[in-house]
Amino acid sequence: MQDENLERENPVSVEDLFLASQETYAQAQQRAQEENKAFARTEFFRMDKLGVYRLRVLPIAPTTDGVLARPGYEFPVHQLLLELEKPSTGGKASYLYVTVPRATDAGYPLDLIDIYRKAAVAEAKAQGDDKLAEKIGGGSFGGGLKYSYGHALYVLDLDERAKGLQLLTLSHSQFKDLDERKFKLWQKKLAKNPNYPCPVCSVHDAYPVEIEKKKNGGKTEYLVSIDNESDTDVLSKEELSALLSAPRIPDIIYRYSRYQAEATVEYLKQCDARYGMSIMETDEMKEAIETIMAALPKEDTSSFSFDKRTKDNKDNPAAGAATLDDLFERFDSLQEQGLGDRTEQGQELRGLIRAYIEQESLQIRVTRSTSNKDLLNMIEEAMQGPVPSEEEEAPEPPAEEEPRRRRR
Repeated sequence: MQDENLERENPVSVEDLFLASQETYAQAQQRAQEENKAFARTEFFRMDKLGVYRLRVLPIAPTTDGVLARPGYEFPVHQLLLELEKPSTGGKASYLYVTVPRATDAGYPLDLIDIYRKAAVAEAKAQGDDKLAEKIGGGSFGGGLKYSYGHALYVLDLDERAKGLQLLTLSHSQFKDLDERKFKLWQKKLAKNPNYPCPVCSVHDAYPVEIEKKKNGGKTEYLVSIDNESDTDVLSKEELSALLSAPRIPDIIYRYSRYQAEATVEYLKQCDARYGMSIMETDEMKEAIETIMAALPKEDTSSFSFDKRTKDNKDNPAAGAATLDDLFERFDSLQEQGLGDRTEQGQELRGLIRAYIEQESLQIRVTRSTSNKDLLNMIEEAMQGPVPSEEEEAPEPPAEEEPRRRRR
């Protein structure tokens, strides 16, 4: 009787309900792609030698239903490398590095570093210390809190195309050079064909982009050009499918976890001590910290610790713990400024390299005759083990003046 009543109330049979709700092939394919994105490793591109690099810039991938998050080929990114001094009972200081994006770029209501920076600069000026105010307001390499500004994009290395997609981060000046050349070439193409697509990233009609890394005296320069003398490069269906299935660039560069928020709070406390201030004790900073912590996802159970090998950090690939590429960035920045190993900055980097070797328990001997560059290369070789740790898979910070490639 109960079954008969159900059938009268609902003329659709139970079997029909299940048949109508079966997953289609397209739905299953889309779900598989979304799941694969969550576990896909990102290859990072870095120019580590002098010479010309030929790249195929890739367009931003739409969703499977054709929706485009942003036209073009790049996403802007602001990031800062935090250098946190570990607690010690004496002896040589050691450091832990964490890369954080600007929290507002990741969709949060405020950014702790921006708020602190503004307050600290105002406090230094109120104290009559304009030099300190300038330092705090400047970039991280000078001890300041200004975010680096870069542009992240997917590329193919045309000399090693089989490697597939790699994430490249251009400095803002490099991006502007490329953008300026793109528009000049595009205007010429539009004069002949009003419907000509982007000559840098279109599917069928894009030209190779060349970036030459060269020495100019003691400085490193990057010359950007578009090789419109070559044939246009056509993306294959396989490459387009790989791009569609790859993690979206914002999911990589805008990750902001509880680990990073807690690391930022600890870092700013150390800034207070370094600058001789008490900004972290103000109501403004306390309220800002409460706001950002409340906005973090409840399911994010990561936690910052000075023990870099803690389970929370290793199980949280989005934690942003920096690795070898951060040291490479510092080395490259010093090279561009003409500052060698024997300068004060070069010796400071050497101390950071030594601390990293100890931190990773690497069997590398630091001798007086071994250059910083040689040590970095030795570390990179030693870190290329068969089973990379989660920390090695963390998103890369943008290069201040150089595209980055992370070899795995």
